[in-house]
Parts: sequence; structure tokens; C-alpha cells
Amino acid sequence: MTICCLVLFSCNNAAPGNNDAEKILGSTNGGDFRGVNIGDDHSEVINSEEGVSVYSMPDEVVYRVPLNTQDSTWYEISYNFNNNGLYNIDLEIFPKNNLASKTLKNDLITYYINKYGDCKTFGGRCSWRAITENGHYVSITLTDSFPDTPKPLIKVNFNESEK
Repeated sequence: MTICCLVLFSCNNAAPGNNDAEKILGSTNGGDFRGVNIGDDHSEVINSEEGVSVYSMPDEVVYRVPLNTQDSTWYEISYNFNNNGLYNIDLEIFPKNNLASKTLKNDLITYYINKYGDCKTFGGRCSWRAITENGHYVSITLTDSFPDTPKPLIKVNFNESEK
């Protein structure tokens, strides 16, 4: 009986935002981002993404994904390709309000700190430089300061970079 109570207690105290950050980033799917890796070809990305495609060309695919149908949070992902495959991912998250934005931003930063170490901050941005599991150098930048947007917005850019 004690074990059951401990399990229920620990589940109830789970941070609510972590699940959303992990769901958005697809951390359980493996890969660099949502089950795909920098360098993957166009068809590999299309076959792994579960969002609704709103735009598709040979050099770019854009998906729109509702995070939670009970509120108005949603996000859009743009995958960009060159001759070497996937090289850039832009994620724009539109949280339902400022509190949700702050919570999600902190959860995303915590996720990337745990994966790549401390970030460098500058001008309201948090940035990491890392090597992916398949050996690509990437820069990851998280930004949430956009004074001209009427709704909260978080942007994450995952870009292949030079050594």
C-alpha cells in the first residue's frame, strides 16, 4: 500500500510543462528532433513527422501541430533541405498565454541544458552549440522576445553549422 501511495504522489507532482516540451521536441522518438536527424533526406522527414503538412516543396516542408485541443496552444515546424539533406529546423510555438509561454520556455531550456549543457544567453536568447549523435555540428537558439507579436511566441532554431 505504501508503494502505491508513493507512485500516486510522484505522478501528481510531475511538472506539467515537461510533458509538453518533450512532446513538442519528440524526445521519445529519438533523433535530433522529433525522430529525424540533421542530414536526413526529404522522404525520411515526411515519413516520420506526424503533423499536418501545410506546405511541401523539395527544399522545405512545413507542418502545423495542435499541442493540446483543450486550449489554444499550437506550433509550426519548418524543415529545410539542401543537397546534403536536412540542415535547418525552425519551430514556432504559440502558447495560449504568457504564463504557459514562460513555463514552456523554462521546460525547453531545461531539456536542452540536460542534453547539451549550459546555454549562452544574449539579447533575450539562449543558445547552444553541439555535435549531434551522427556527428553534425549544430547551433540551437531559443528566443521568446518578440514585441511586435500580439500573442506569446517561442522560437527554436536547430541549424547545422560549420565546425
